[in-house]
Order: sequence, then structure tokens, then C-alpha cells
Amino acid sequence: MERIVSPCDIKRAQQVLVEIARQSAGNAIVGKTRLFKTFYFAHLFYATSSPGYLTEWPIVRMPNGPGIDRFDLLLSGLVDEGAIRCESTRIGPYPTTRYLAVGEVKDCRPLSPEEVRAISDAVAFTAEKPAEGLSELTHEFSRSWNASDKMGEELNIYQDLLDDEAYTELEERVTQVSDEVDNLFGS
Repeated sequence: MERIVSPCDIKRAQQVLVEIARQSAGNAIVGKTRLFKTFYFAHLFYATSSPGYLTEWPIVRMPNGPGIDRFDLLLSGLVDEGAIRCESTRIGPYPTTRYLAVGEVKDCRPLSPEEVRAISDAVAFTAEKPAEGLSELTHEFSRSWNASDKMGEELNIYQDLLDDEAYTELEERVTQVSDEVDNLFGS
């Protein structure tokens, strides 16, 4: 079942995408994999330094690691609004897309300094790594991606921030609560 997202959720996710491109070299980020991973890492950096969530937009399982759910919906709105321009380019012999920040997302509150900092940290973290390396990194360290087995499944990316001990405690607590619910309802 697909989660319902509000127009505000769409605008906030779009605003983060534009800010990622704006903070990248030349106001552009090259390649969908790099954009997806930077969006994912921005959410994690924000969660480690601030309360709440950077956006409510779903991040889902994709073959190359965590990715942006319904990216085409976000992108088409950004292109129509004149906030992002897509240009064909190449990485070596391979065709790809450059996402260039050329405007603002309309009807959205400005990003806070903490949100901008988290995006900046994510851009810096992903800037010098090849897209393949970013995918390998998430394949190795993303608990949520590794625990998921269905493409397109929404990930609880915030469990990726837990150390092994905290994650084990969380799993044990979830099992305990599940057992209590089963006992309560006689399942």
C-alpha cells in the first residue's frame, strides 16, 4: 500500500533536491544515483543533529541502495516550476543526467540553517565518491536496505543510525511487544 503524502511533503522534498543541486559543484549534481544517495544521507545527517525529520518523503529500496520514491513526480514538478533543469551529459562514455538548480521551489517555507547544514554535509560526503562507491557503502551499512527484500518498499532509514547494541535492543523490544500483542488478542 502506497503511503499518502501531502502537497507540503512534495514541496519540502523538492526543496531539498534543489538545495542539493545548488550546493553541488556548478549548481548541479550529476547522475540519479548520486542524487538519490545525497538525499538519503542528508536525512541521516539531519537526524543526527536535529529533532524531527528533514522531509517526510519516502525513501525506498532500489537496486543500487536507498532511493527517492516517485522521483519522477518530484522532478517533473521541479522542471515545470522552473526550479531544476535537466541536461544530458556523460560520465566517461556513459550517458547520464545533470540536475541543475536554476530557480526556487514556490510556496514553501525556507529551509532552516540546520536543514541547509545537513544538506551541505551530505553534499560534501558524497562529492568525491563515485556513484558505485556510494551504492556499495549503503549496501554494506544500511540496515534498512539490507532488511528489505522487495523493490520499492519504504525503508525506515533511521535504524541505519543505530549502533549494533542499540539495534539489538530495539529488535528485542519489538519482538517482546509483538509477543504481548499476540498474547493479548490470542493470536
